[in-house]
Parts: sequence; structure tokens; C-alpha cells
Amino acid sequence: MNGERTAGSRGTATNADVTRINRTAILDALAAGPLGRAELVAATGLASATVHRLCARMVDEGLLGVERDNGGIGRPTHRYRHLGEARTVVAVDVTSAVARGALIDLGGQTRRTDVQSLQDAEGRLTASSRLEGVGVLADRLIRAAADLGSPAQGVGLSVPGVVGADGSVSDSVELEWNGLAARDLLQARTGLPVVVENDANAVTIGEWTRGAGQGTGDLAALVFGIGVGAGIVSGDRLVRGAGAAAGEIGYLITDPQAFAAPRATGGDLETRVLSLGATGGAAASGAEASGAEASTMVVLDDESAAGGERAERLLDHIAMSVAALSVILDCRVVILAGRLPRRTDRLVDGVARRLDGRIPRPPALVVGALGEDAALVGIGQLIIDHVKGAVYLA
Repeated sequence: MNGERTAGSRGTATNADVTRINRTAILDALAAGPLGRAELVAATGLASATVHRLCARMVDEGLLGVERDNGGIGRPTHRYRHLGEARTVVAVDVTSAVARGALIDLGGQTRRTDVQSLQDAEGRLTASSRLEGVGVLADRLIRAAADLGSPAQGVGLSVPGVVGADGSVSDSVELEWNGLAARDLLQARTGLPVVVENDANAVTIGEWTRGAGQGTGDLAALVFGIGVGAGIVSGDRLVRGAGAAAGEIGYLITDPQAFAAPRATGGDLETRVLSLGATGGAAASGAEASGAEASTMVVLDDESAAGGERAERLLDHIAMSVAALSVILDCRVVILAGRLPRRTDRLVDGVARRLDGRIPRPPALVVGALGEDAALVGIGQLIIDHVKGAVYLA
């Protein structure tokens, strides 16, 4: 998985680098199931002595278990098993009022889930109350990991907003975070490495690695929530852009009239989608469309004549956004995720019908497979990838 921010190095590999690579090769080979030493040699290309030495060390560290096969003739053979459950990470998905958390082992299995309100003692939602709530939830899951005997190795945080390379969060209207050093603050609180990612990117990673996007390295996810965002995978890499703001498709301009609108009204596509998708016409402007209900696209479930007209206009704008992603990126798959209507068939069929014959090579349109857990799965995968290097090298 190549989602993590990395930079190439021109330096010579050190012994520690070689050890990390070799340990990674062994652990990746064991991901499919237990293997003996000869099988590991064949799978990794490493020398038998190297496999024996590294496996013995990882058994001592609790990363590997040993199974003895006493069947057959001769001395019993040993098979090594990856104990991914021996270590965990904390994944947290933050929305305006609630943070959802999960304790996930290094094999990707969820061991525990938890929820934390982000209100302060007086019931108010503020930038600081949200940060404190996230910290409280992370602390609780870290303690739970210790109680399970699977110590937490890191924390992943999925947030609405632009996330810089330094883990700071900006332009998050939902959280009222602008320039907040979220990564550094959470690292100082927990003492663990922290990865912070935009929520649409986290959803995309989740669907790419464990959901509807498995099997392709060129896809986009269009994510509907309080806003509209997108995540992009191209050439098996998550695309973040020069300012870490790639995928902010809510700012796509869909009508020249947008140039005459006040500049503070928000993104043109996002404003139109939320206004059309809310219930009963309650969201007539960008400001009024900021509530959770305004993002559910329930108009696609409305069978009335008025609802049908609004639904068709909504589908027009969604099709425009899918067309933009497809024509620019030439992606194989576009995943529709987030807060979707019950009539997802109406959504998929309506967009596909509009694009047929309009753009070259229309992408496959699929509904996300992970539902509301997509961001948790995605940020969990990112923090697993981040800590694996340190764990494998330990």
C-alpha cells in the first residue's frame, strides 16, 4: 500500500534498512498463513541462515509464533505464524459532533470499537472541545489495547479538512480547525506516532484496500457527507497534490452563474448538490446546507413530482463531477460513498445513463462496500502501514 507520505532517498542502504526489508519480506510472506523455514526461503529468496536468525528474533519479540508439525517421519518441523493480533493501532474518524474509534490489530482485524461525544461539559461544540474529545477517545482505546495484551503502536486520525504534510488541519468548517497542529498535539498527548488524513482520502484508502476498489490501482471515490469530496488513487498511489488538497471537488464550477455569486458562499458543486439533495427544500443556500440532514441525498428516495424534478437536477451535477474525475484521471472505477440515499440504484443508473456516449471510456460506477466504516478502515490501514516499518525493525 503506497498511501503513506514518503520521499525517495539517494543514500546508501544501511544494515538497518536491509534488516527492515528482510523482516518485511518474511512477515508479508506469512500473511497468507504459516510457513516452514524452507518455504520462507523459497518465498523470500533470503538465505536459510538469515530466515532462521530473523524469525528467532521475531519469536522472542512476540511477532511470530511457532507451530510444531509432529506428523510424518523424522524430526518434527517448525512452521512460523505471524501474530498480527499481538500489536494494535488506534483509528479515529472525527465528524462535527462525534468521534468513532476502533482498535485494529496489525492483521487488519477490529478488536474493539468506541464512540465519544465531542461536546464540552456545558454541551457546546467548539474547536477545543472536539480536540479534547478526540484525545479522550484515543486514551481510552490505548488503555483497552494494554488490557487486551496487544499494546497500541500508533494513532490514525481521519478528519474533514485539508491535511498538510506536517499533520496540521486547515479549512475544516465542521471542526472549526484552521492551522491546528493535530498530529503534534496528539503525539504529545499519547506518546505514539500519529497519522492524520483527510476523511475523503481515508474513505478512498479503505475502499481501495478492503472494499469496492480492490483489484485496481486507478480509481476515485466521490464522498458525500456534510460536504462533497473526492479521493484519488492513480498508479497505485494516493494523490494528494502540491498543497495536499487534491480531491476538493466540491469547488468544481458547474455553471457560469457561479462567478457572479458572493465569494464566501462555498464551492459551487457542493452548494448545489447539498441544496438539491436535502429534504423538502430546507437547504436553499450553502449556509443552510451545512447540517447533517442536508447531505443525505434523500431526495433520490422521494417519489413525488417535485422530488423527482429535484432528483434529476441533482443527478446532473453528480454526473458532471464523475465526468470531470473520469476525463482528467482516466480512472477505471468511481466509488460512490458516504451518506447515500436508500435508492443507490437510482443514483448509479442515473449517473451512468447521463455519461453513456458523453465521455470516452466511462468508468465502472460502484457503491462503496464499507458504509460508515470506510474512513475508520482507511485510516487504520494508513497507521498500520506507518508503524509497520518501526515494528518490523524493532
